[in-house]
Amino acid sequence: MLCPDGIGQLLRAIRETTGRTREQQAEFLSNLGAPYVDPENIKRWETEKRLPVPYWHPALSKGYAIPEEEIRRAITASRQYRRAAGAAAILLDQEEDDDMHRRTAVFGTAAIAAGMATDPWGRLAAAVSRPKVDGETAAALVKKTAGFFTTEEHLPARLLTRRLACHLETLTALIPGAGRHEKALMVAAAETAALAGWAAFDEGEHDNALSYYKTAALAGKEAGHPPAVALAMGYASYAAAPGKAREMLKTAQGHVKGRGYASARSWLAAREAEEAAGIRDPDGAVRALDRAVTAFDYAEPGELPWMSFYRQARVDSFALSTYAKIRHADLTSAADAALEHLGDDDSKIRIAVLHDVANGYMAAGEIEPGVEIGRRFVEAATTTPTTMGRQRMRDFASVLPADTAAARSLAEDIRAALVA
Repeated sequence: MLCPDGIGQLLRAIRETTGRTREQQAEFLSNLGAPYVDPENIKRWETEKRLPVPYWHPALSKGYAIPEEEIRRAITASRQYRRAAGAAAILLDQEEDDDMHRRTAVFGTAAIAAGMATDPWGRLAAAVSRPKVDGETAAALVKKTAGFFTTEEHLPARLLTRRLACHLETLTALIPGAGRHEKALMVAAAETAALAGWAAFDEGEHDNALSYYKTAALAGKEAGHPPAVALAMGYASYAAAPGKAREMLKTAQGHVKGRGYASARSWLAAREAEEAAGIRDPDGAVRALDRAVTAFDYAEPGELPWMSFYRQARVDSFALSTYAKIRHADLTSAADAALEHLGDDDSKIRIAVLHDVANGYMAAGEIEPGVEIGRRFVEAATTTPTTMGRQRMRDFASVLPADTAAARSLAEDIRAALVA
């Protein structure tokens, strides 16, 4: 059995998302300038018969569009899983009266509750044993929660969903025995549930997403941590009607007042600006955007783990989205600034920024740069498929003018990508 968050599952999920066979993936890597890659290499890596050595990490990073840090993390997880499985195999060969005893001897009571809580007996063991949580364990779980928000920028939602569900089970099992660490784990659980909702939304499972958001808000409230409630509301706003979404975002901003939450206030205000522009309230949109820019100027690095995605290029992207809807005079200059700030970012954020830049140019009547950036947007959206990426492709295709050959060609390419 493969490690659920190891390198094999990661590489296979990304390859299958692109629709490539192992042979095609090997050829794709080779064509990127990497040394020749045999399809058997792909098979061995995906089945974890062999783990990629550092020599291959740059090629894998480029060919799978994920950071080398994520590759190393997944390989480490696979190694740890192998060691645990090996220890279990040795002990399971011994004669023991009770399967639970054997597992406890290998992993410890806390590990049963934490690492195996996805099984029914694991949840029961957690409830009965009520494992105690020390400071080191709590810190590790909080750190792992934060890491998911960075991972989300690169990982397909389908693979991320499994990891989040397992992590949420772990937190759920440990909270009853967390003692003075209960609030920290409750906050981590709220943030994990919110991100799980976002991943479910990305997969088109809107009912599941809403359930996750409600649970996240409840956990944040019970933990006395309003920012977690704001996070859930911010994510949920994407699935709400414009008017309701705007009210949700206004309320959410009230949950992130004070020092340390400036980046979150900026994000929520920028989202409010988008929604206000969508219901044709240009004055309200500009006011909200001004608040977003001002708050971002006061933001400090590392304020909240779930704001890791929110960089200058994303602020520019929200401004573009807002300006395009209200045909603002600064539309073109905002598009130029967004491109400058984007740099070589290869995350999902790139999809949003490139779309908003291309759409902004089109709205300003700058057809040639709009088509040029539009092609870069479509390439990014097809390399890292997401529900929002597909929706943005549909939206962008609808604004491409039919009287321009380059625009017609791009529209055809988008339609082909959407049915692939």
